[in-house]
Amino acid sequence: MGTRLAIIIVNYRTPGLTVDCLRSLAPEVAANPGTRVVVVENGSGDDSGAKIKDAIDGNRWSAWCTLIVTEKNWGFAGGNNRGQERVMQEGGADYVLLLNSDTLVQPGCLKQTVELMEADRGIGLLSCRLLNKDGSAQNVCRKFPSPLRCVIGAFSLPWKMPRLFGWADCEDLTWDRNTVARDVDWLGGAFMLIRGEWLAKHKGLDERFFFYGEDIEICHRVWRTGYRCHYDPTSTVVHLGGSSSDPTRMAAGTRSVHSWRGRYLVQRFCYGRTADWLLRWVDLINVRLRLMFNRGKGPKEQELSEALGMLRDNWSKWNERRA
Repeated sequence: MGTRLAIIIVNYRTPGLTVDCLRSLAPEVAANPGTRVVVVENGSGDDSGAKIKDAIDGNRWSAWCTLIVTEKNWGFAGGNNRGQERVMQEGGADYVLLLNSDTLVQPGCLKQTVELMEADRGIGLLSCRLLNKDGSAQNVCRKFPSPLRCVIGAFSLPWKMPRLFGWADCEDLTWDRNTVARDVDWLGGAFMLIRGEWLAKHKGLDERFFFYGEDIEICHRVWRTGYRCHYDPTSTVVHLGGSSSDPTRMAAGTRSVHSWRGRYLVQRFCYGRTADWLLRWVDLINVRLRLMFNRGKGPKEQELSEALGMLRDNWSKWNERRA
């Protein structure tokens, strides 16, 4: 039997979580013939590869799980693409699931999500309900950060004047993620089930994004190419959240730099050069004004000063990201 579902998991210094994720997948793989898993050890520089290999061998998962070890940290997009390349080398798959290492897949999830995509050929990318450890639902469905929404949001107008500007809140908390299935603009990257034929034609995640923003870009591309992004709450995954970017694995300053850069790259590659530069100027003016009004206020002034430095850094290094 060919590969019906290929699951790609990128590990970056989270070997214990990755093994727990594989353990949750084991009974699901057994119940869904034609399912394979590729784990990409993404240049962690620690003993992640050895620990994951020991778990795969010790639990006899090698029949359905392949480990790839890279010397370089390719980022979230590049790590997933290295896994996708392996899937394509082995003949491709009908569906490809990009799954975070810090997730626990609940019973029936794989079967239900794949069957939903098989029943609706218009869905190009799908996500399910993601829960926190306490059982509350995470918001994995958002509106696209269009230039107008970003400009309005930069000045906090959706929260200061919700009646007038609530529509510009990308979080879109006006509906229940526990019960409502619907098409959405943008789905978070912790669980992304993608149609294999779409990936074969339109490639994977955009590697110009290292961390943050690549999930927005691929959803934007799915919609532009005539498919839909869909959310369905009848299947569930527990998502522990933020593990690869917690302070023990990624410094807070580095995380903030990636966040700012992802913000502008989304504008650049989804909406064009003008949108990118517009938002840069808006953010720069906004942060300068806020810094002026918060002089002498200790931590707040420090936070804004750091933000201004990051904005300047993005400007100075713009030519490195023009490709």
